[in-house]
Amino acid sequence: MTMILENAPFHSPFEGTINLSMSAKESVSTDQPPSHKGFLTIFQEESGLGAWNRRWCSVQDNKIYYWLYPEDEVNMNKEPHGEIDLRNCKTERVSVASRLDCARPNTFVLTILTASQPGDRNSIITETNNKTTQTKYLLSADSREERKQWMEVLNKCLLTVISWNH
Repeated sequence: MTMILENAPFHSPFEGTINLSMSAKESVSTDQPPSHKGFLTIFQEESGLGAWNRRWCSVQDNKIYYWLYPEDEVNMNKEPHGEIDLRNCKTERVSVASRLDCARPNTFVLTILTASQPGDRNSIITETNNKTTQTKYLLSADSREERKQWMEVLNKCLLTVISWNH
């Protein structure tokens, strides 16, 4: 970019034009990727009904993996019972669930949007059309303090996902 100097003081060492080069870079601290482990109680559909299941959860690589027991995570032969991919999260910022969504204390909501797959159907936690399936995860921590920790870690993950479009 070239800028023309106007009204420069008479004794100014600058005269004429200045060539200026600038660059900007977006950055999110990636010193340590967000990670967290602990129990969460997850609302899941079972046989057309809703049920709360306590699971051992671990946030790694912008995903929440969950197992039945903490030992299952350590045992390399045990696959996670399930996972929630935060890269598909429609929720931009995790917040406490409204009382209309859930009366259970210390609950927060994640809404995940994925391409529809054969066999996807509308249910208590999912809404599907021919193109996309939206799943609403209700996750409940054991205490207010743990809920705050989970929400902080998940919001850091979502910031990374949104900033870097992973």
